[in-house]
Amino acid sequence: MMLQPVTAVHLTPQAARVISDELRTADSTRETGGVLLGHHTDDTVIVRHAGTPGPGAIQTPTYFLRDLEHAQITADRAYTQDRSVWIGDWHTHPSSRPIPSAQDAATYRQLLDDPELAFHSFIAVILSPRTSHWHMTAWACRNDVITQVPVHTLPEQVGYQ
Repeated sequence: MMLQPVTAVHLTPQAARVISDELRTADSTRETGGVLLGHHTDDTVIVRHAGTPGPGAIQTPTYFLRDLEHAQITADRAYTQDRSVWIGDWHTHPSSRPIPSAQDAATYRQLLDDPELAFHSFIAVILSPRTSHWHMTAWACRNDVITQVPVHTLPEQVGYQ
């Protein structure tokens, strides 16, 4: 099956809860984030699981690097549960807009260029604070092009296909 370019990202309520819980409890002056796990179907990515930074994460006001061991444990659990695979990352920009920085773009290119990872597209969800809430954007990275795509939280349901 030939996968199409991503035109939308959908978060399951479970994934959205993990992100919102982390945003509620994290130090809002430092970047935080985690892995995104799910499936790419046609032109849509469904994020079924979101990870947290993990105890060994590096978090500064302008930089985030997830705890790789923690991310792998999260990925292994998700794969066992519903065959979800690593499709991207989410992180915050506490003092800037929710767009990929030059460092973010370089990281995405590096991941896409790694043949062992075999990414079709890399999904980045970036959040930044607004007056009373967090503003979320999603980005589909493919072939050295980063495109903003709509991101939605799916309604509560028993299961998602």
